[in-house]
Amino acid sequence: MDYLFIEKLSGELNRLLRKGKIREVRVEGNLVSVGVGKLWLNLYFGNPNAAFVSEEPKAKRGTRKLPVEGSFIKSVNLPTTDRVLEIELVKLSLSGQPTVSYLVIELTGKNANFFVLNGERRIIYQLKEVKSSVRPLKPGELYQLPPNDKKPFEELKFGEVTPKGVEKKLYKFVAGLSPLNAKEIAHIFKETKELAVAYATFMEKHAKSDKSYLYYQNGKPKFMTTFRYGSLEGLPFKEFSGHTPYSDCWRTFFEEAVEERELENLKREILKRLAKKEKALREELREYENPEKIEAEALKAKKLGELLKYNLHLVKPGSRKAHVTDYETGETVTVELDPALSPKQNLENYFKKYRKLSRKLQRAKETAQKLKTELLLVSLLKERVEKAENREELLLLEQPQKEKSGKGLPIAAYTLPSGRKLLVGKNSSGNELLLRLASPHDYWFHAREVPGSHVILKVERGKEPSEEELLTAASAAAYFSKGRESGKVKVDFTKVKYVRKPPGTRKGFVTYKNETTVTVTPEKFEREVLKGKAPEGGRN
Repeated sequence: MDYLFIEKLSGELNRLLRKGKIREVRVEGNLVSVGVGKLWLNLYFGNPNAAFVSEEPKAKRGTRKLPVEGSFIKSVNLPTTDRVLEIELVKLSLSGQPTVSYLVIELTGKNANFFVLNGERRIIYQLKEVKSSVRPLKPGELYQLPPNDKKPFEELKFGEVTPKGVEKKLYKFVAGLSPLNAKEIAHIFKETKELAVAYATFMEKHAKSDKSYLYYQNGKPKFMTTFRYGSLEGLPFKEFSGHTPYSDCWRTFFEEAVEERELENLKREILKRLAKKEKALREELREYENPEKIEAEALKAKKLGELLKYNLHLVKPGSRKAHVTDYETGETVTVELDPALSPKQNLENYFKKYRKLSRKLQRAKETAQKLKTELLLVSLLKERVEKAENREELLLLEQPQKEKSGKGLPIAAYTLPSGRKLLVGKNSSGNELLLRLASPHDYWFHAREVPGSHVILKVERGKEPSEEELLTAASAAAYFSKGRESGKVKVDFTKVKYVRKPPGTRKGFVTYKNETTVTVTPEKFEREVLKGKAPEGGRN
């Protein structure tokens, strides 16, 4: 972005924000959103930079307590012929005396930065560390503008010039010009044959324009200009006019170029973490997936204990072995004994071993079920991340799957006789997470006018569940509700796309439409799905 576009933008910002009160500052990575009155000044310090006003903040979280809150904007200035905006602020102290501070916005490419200065122009806050031997800035030090050794056009003398030379070198010497500006002046120079006339013509067009233009190259936004550039003839463009043409142009550039790229980058980061999590879960699951060995050891200990019990009167104290008859096969079985223990103590040891192995077997089964549910949740998260359409949705999906309370997963999973998955929220956090993981074509269930868990029936796109599956899922909603003991329970269900969480409402609260109401009993789910088994995500 060039100084001339920022010059036009500063006029807009003065008109829009002057006398406005700063109510909040949000910092999220390279994004800074400053709440001024009912508007937000959004600043992006990645590459390419951006500065524009909108009704909603681009930084969705990361509220930062800075001493500028409560200050009023006195003016938006251009302190130098470079890509720097300075916003002067005034705040009344408790004694009624005005306190001055400044926001400095450097939109200087890869070195872009954001500073808060006090009345003495000392740095209170900076977004990024300044790594420069020319300008080593730190909090507490006096702020210095970026070095600029360029001069006004009128102060420079030029010898023989050519269009090629104008395009390649003019911006290196003239203050306020970018390579794109120089290219357009070179284009005008081809007609005027005089550099001074070409420069004056260019500046006149810039000064008189009240529109902005966003040019596209290979389908992507590439250049922003303050008037129609002849040097860009042939490229498709969007024209912006009206109340805020320069802010609107930069916002469109940001949303179409930067925001889309940032969204894809964030998706890749989250998917990479999920893939790592998935790999770790699969490796852990391999340790618990085949509990047959533990089960065989447990049954063997139980059998030897029982054989020893029936033949205990034949065992002599101090024996290392006991040869007993298997009452099922009639064969002789050798039972290993600890000679330091009595026959009865040896018997108790075998049953202790059986109980210990049985508990280990149960833990292994429960852990395997829990890991399978976590894998299912990771799979659902990956699916939703890939389909996410905005940064806010991704940030919600990025929240941890487990509760910090140590109670385990907030979601339980069950498998219907048909093989379809049923997800049940264990609490308000689980109910909230369910809606983020569900697809629009899945089905949502909840006991009507009774507190209870949200239930999601997973359905493939383009397919519909059977009536039997719908009734079983509804029975699950009845089972996990306060109406469970009342026999018959009314349950509402509809597709997830008709379920909405109003902004600012408590966890788990939703509104819905196009619902169907059925009356079911909790016993159907208990009989057909539970069958005495624990859920795949641990007990609900």
